Amino acid sequence: MAALLGALLPAQNRPQPSQDDLKQKRTEKLAKPVFQKAPWVHDYDLAREQAKKDGKLIFAYFTRSYAA
Repeated sequence: MAALLGALLPAQNRPQPSQDDLKQKRTEKLAKPVFQKAPWVHDYDLAREQAKKDGKLIFAYFTRSYAA
């Protein structure tokens, strides 16, 4: 238990990235080829509407905020 706590505590002392930093990392990630090969929709409500109209399922890719 102490080892787990010891591993988690240093992460709490790191400064939180700014919104601009997170937006930049998101932009860099979405520029990768895997995200360019398909017409990704970033608006969930729009994706649901399109899927319902086309009779298709939604493939959702979720991620977390980046750690500094």
